[in-house]
Amino acid sequence: MDYPASATLYVRLSLMNPKSGEEKLVAGLMDNLLEFFAEQAGYVRGYALLDGDPQGRVGRITLWESEEQADHAANTQHVLTVRAEIMQRIEEDSHIERSYTALDPLLAKASSS
Repeated sequence: MDYPASATLYVRLSLMNPKSGEEKLVAGLMDNLLEFFAEQAGYVRGYALLDGDPQGRVGRITLWESEEQADHAANTQHVLTVRAEIMQRIEEDSHIERSYTALDPLLAKASSS
């Protein structure tokens, strides 16, 4: 079944373990990315993930209108530069990046009625 575009979002999840002593710097870099994303086409919302992960990881989740818009923002020079800085300040092999298509079933139902 095809769902209306208004009922779907593209979601990016990024988790990582900062190296000891780098927690505040990594959090600041991720805040920088969220502020930058907020100015990009297709950005809907973003959240810093501070605690609650069983492995102690921190990260961010961003919501986009489409995968293409998320990819466009992710491939800007600013994001590539900040991500390179983050990668130097986190534990090796701790970075997890996931992407999903999310559906609001109530909105999909209302739109198809």
